[in-house]
Amino acid sequence: MLKLGASFLAACVGLTIFSAQSQDAFPSRPVTVIVPFPAGHGVDLMARALASEFSKMTGQAFPIVNREGAAATIGFTALAAAKPDGYTVAISPNTPLTIAPHIIKSVTYHYDSFVPVCQSFENVMALFVGAASPYKTYQELVAAGKSQPGKFSWATTGVGSVPHLAASAWLATAGLDAVHVPFRGEPQILPQLMSNEITFSAASISGMAGKGVRPLAVFAEQRHFAYPDVPTMAELGHSAGVPGLNGMFAPRGTPESVLASLEKTCAEVTSSDSFRTAAARLNQRVSYLGRRDFDKRLRADFDEKAKLIKQLNIKPE
Repeated sequence: MLKLGASFLAACVGLTIFSAQSQDAFPSRPVTVIVPFPAGHGVDLMARALASEFSKMTGQAFPIVNREGAAATIGFTALAAAKPDGYTVAISPNTPLTIAPHIIKSVTYHYDSFVPVCQSFENVMALFVGAASPYKTYQELVAAGKSQPGKFSWATTGVGSVPHLAASAWLATAGLDAVHVPFRGEPQILPQLMSNEITFSAASISGMAGKGVRPLAVFAEQRHFAYPDVPTMAELGHSAGVPGLNGMFAPRGTPESVLASLEKTCAEVTSSDSFRTAAARLNQRVSYLGRRDFDKRLRADFDEKAKLIKQLNIKPE
């Protein structure tokens, strides 16, 4: 009887240990990934590439759920309300976190509603004209713009978007006066730019490259691999602006062990050949930052965007 009792006790202990290990394993089921932009959008395509690699490395599915709208705040509102267990995350640029709270009154979350898990890539913007535009260089565009104040029109994906803020700051320092025309997305900008109905656009390289437009300057400190011969705004003596800082986010309160697991996997994913190949194909710059550095960069961007929006006199709506 004692032998049987000891064996039974040992089995129970073993079962308890196995159960605890199973509970600690993450992920043990699919992880829902909120993307706050439409399917087919540049960010969505990169999010799918990232999620696919997460799935390969963890053995669990990372299905994408597109929750677009209201400057990406609909998706982040859903993330803030999600159970903080690591099984709902978002892959998104900084827009809903460091910009939207300054320009949209109805935002119900705040910066500390989330944990930035990792930065995975930078969505770099550039100044574009149509292929048939008479302006072949940045200098030609600026000279013409100064000689015709108020005559030029320029397009972005909306007031308060990353390209709108970057280009608005550039226009102010360049001394140019042009009429801003917001569009729903880059696909809507393209035909207007190609027909010269719009003089120029500030838009993502990923969304515009190879589509009948010509870049004149890149909003960055370093030249972009897609356009190695195109100067940067920094080279031209202007602020480089901040690119779309894209990464993974989790609800505040997510367990430390889960966050550490996601962060570690993100580092592995962003260094993988398959993810880097996908990023290059989409003209996106892979740029990994861990939790601490990503949070530091985003908090600085939050403060910088607050100052810039105030300087540009953009009123919250």
